[in-house]
Amino acid sequence: MLTIETIERIKALAAARGPLLVASDLDGTLAPIVANASEARVPPGTLAVLDRLAQRAKVAVITGRDLNTARRMVPVEGVDVVGSHGLEASFDDPLIPGVNRVALSAALEQVEQQVITAVPSSFLHIERKAVSTAFHFRKAPDLEAPLRAALATLPEGLRLREGRMVLEVLPNANAGKGVALTALIRRYRAKSLLAMGDDATDVAMFEAALEAARGQGLHVLLVGVSGGKETPPQIPELADVVVGSPAEALEVLETLARAMGV
Repeated sequence: MLTIETIERIKALAAARGPLLVASDLDGTLAPIVANASEARVPPGTLAVLDRLAQRAKVAVITGRDLNTARRMVPVEGVDVVGSHGLEASFDDPLIPGVNRVALSAALEQVEQQVITAVPSSFLHIERKAVSTAFHFRKAPDLEAPLRAALATLPEGLRLREGRMVLEVLPNANAGKGVALTALIRRYRAKSLLAMGDDATDVAMFEAALEAARGQGLHVLLVGVSGGKETPPQIPELADVVVGSPAEALEVLETLARAMGV
């Protein structure tokens, strides 16, 4: 349950100068974390409130999922999606870098073979995305150390990103959730902002939001979603409000929607 202070903060955001941008992470924020990433779902109630909010605000999902997967998980008209940690978007913007997918596919294939050779049991935990490859260890925590060792050296042009029980290899481009949020703020000329996240990559999104508050005077509310020990300390440190689960994140969205009259 949200505190009275949190509810008042949300109401103040609803009353602030617009346009209002609502930008949220996906897994761990809108969708509960599950053992198999492919089985994650955004609850119907969350999809419904996103649809309501899109009538009065600009709504976007910024996620590590690839663009097509994120669109399937959030099939809500009027919601923009930035996928693959800022490497794919449902709109064009010069801040979203282009990717040579042919060369990238070959490089990721090389990394996958490198890992499978070193850690044969990792085969069942590899997720190839549109422009990255994720190596999960949620169901097999003992794989973390050998996966890190196997990924210590990567082909030129790739980098390693850490997440909640996952290591992901992706292009070493000027991207990320912070860049994605900056593009969205510019796209909508936002004057107020709700940003929600739970993971290490969401730290950059929070930092970009705070920079927009300082530099452009945006009214910003940062909501961190706690995943226990998996949540990096920067999330609660930067957040204005910390909630305990995606269910409580839904309460935040519901409160905002009611305050906006939708």
